[in-house]
Amino acid sequence: MPKPSRRDLFRASLAGIGGLRLRGADAEKARVGFVASSHSKLARPSPAEDALDYPRVREMVWRAIEYGRPRAGSLEAKIRPGSWVVIKPNIIGLPPRRTYRTGDVTDLRVTKAVLEYVAAKSRAARITVAEGGSYRRIGDPAPDNRMTQNGVQVDALTADWGGEFAGLNGSLGDVLQEARERFPGKRFDYIDLAYDPARDESGQFQWMEVPRSPNGAGAFGEKPVYVMARTVLDCDFLISVPVMKCHTMCGVTGCLKNYVGTAPRIVYTTPGSFSNNELHSKHSLEGRIDSFIVDLAAFHPPDYSVVDAIRGLQYNEHRIDRPDQEMRSNLVMAGEDPVAIDTLAASIMGFQPHDIEYLHMASQRQMGTMDLRRVEVTGDEPDRFRRAWGKPNNWYGRCNRTWLVTQDPQAEMKGWERHTTVSDTLHCTRWRPPASDDAVYRAAARVVSEGARKAFLWVGARGRITAFLNGEKVMEEEGLTRYRVGQFQKAVELRPGENLLVFELKPAGGTGDLSALLVGPRNDGDTVEGIRWSA
Repeated sequence: MPKPSRRDLFRASLAGIGGLRLRGADAEKARVGFVASSHSKLARPSPAEDALDYPRVREMVWRAIEYGRPRAGSLEAKIRPGSWVVIKPNIIGLPPRRTYRTGDVTDLRVTKAVLEYVAAKSRAARITVAEGGSYRRIGDPAPDNRMTQNGVQVDALTADWGGEFAGLNGSLGDVLQEARERFPGKRFDYIDLAYDPARDESGQFQWMEVPRSPNGAGAFGEKPVYVMARTVLDCDFLISVPVMKCHTMCGVTGCLKNYVGTAPRIVYTTPGSFSNNELHSKHSLEGRIDSFIVDLAAFHPPDYSVVDAIRGLQYNEHRIDRPDQEMRSNLVMAGEDPVAIDTLAASIMGFQPHDIEYLHMASQRQMGTMDLRRVEVTGDEPDRFRRAWGKPNNWYGRCNRTWLVTQDPQAEMKGWERHTTVSDTLHCTRWRPPASDDAVYRAAARVVSEGARKAFLWVGARGRITAFLNGEKVMEEEGLTRYRVGQFQKAVELRPGENLLVFELKPAGGTGDLSALLVGPRNDGDTVEGIRWSA
């Protein structure tokens, strides 16, 4: 198994999008190429609403790659002669599926442009497009999740996209055949990762522990071993080519979320379906999928990434029959640091990057930086394109993680125990069992605000909860049904500087759970701007 790529060490402190500087890249900074269809140096600049044609998409992709050059000096310089290069787009669904709609998958024109760049400029020997979607490949005898066009079964290689991508008709197979004819000295192929599990010598699925990063970070998922796609483990160079869109469970789909498609579905599916059901049920961390996103990426982090931000989906990652769901941005981003690119993408979509849990985990694994002050963006000015994308209905940001906790009603706060949670929830009764049937837990967190802020306090509780903000009671509720983040919400006002939140929790049925989040005035789940938690 190849060793994962290693990134320079970065501290994961978040800065706003305004911290970006558009100038020659500093040697210590990550580089990101950022190109809009209106970019002045394109041969035919066009507005964001333009449908584009393939030559313009290709020029956007190539220029973004050149702007986002890696530390080796160029993408082609980083790819060693004779390498096996894998290009991993997101093709989760195909047009016959009801849940599919434009913006749900990587634009085939972007995939083709990346493939042509690698073929034309590098000395790679083999170039593979690889993906594992929620559809059976041709030849699989199972009767469920078979996609057909005109009565004939298709898969990601053979599906005809028709006029889905302006100026490019046909299938992925047609793109690969054209490449074979143009570049006869190279090998081009497609691998369906859904059917590509690593196996041991006996032919059984090979379960592997998540590789540890140099600083010792290991698996984040509740089940720490995985079966990976053999192609991802064995290839020399991997390029992640996702589509930028919203996701119900983790907020944003980008370079790292794209790795969910590298988990072979024949390993993780359940009878009658063809989805990674058991990946979700066994490898999530308390219901959030961010953990296994980063675990999967750890086996072979992207050596480079190109993000299709031409069209994406707001609200949800699949069709929800809203006419305004598709978001056209006509942007392409490219670079070596997937964390920096995904942080930038989250900002462009109007999310608070601090709220994207998998970015924190990837930073802990030293995959890149969330600090946009340590990123050089070349091309267009990102904040010109920032918009408030519609959030998923159940979206919520990153709750407080560091608490002062006590069961002693007489203890002064300076003597309370400091406790850091691994998830959004403080499990009081796991931290320490109740001292008696009448035990009450007290938990405190400090919030530092840049100025006066109007916000909503979101509290999740299992038990009777009373909340105080700066000494004033602001909430009193009883959580006896299903626990969830944000089950109780209250409008509050933060004062400039330090604010103190104190909670009193009496467990219910022997269980006491607590979560706290301060949401902005839109009350859409995003953390209010200009604050930081401090125990």
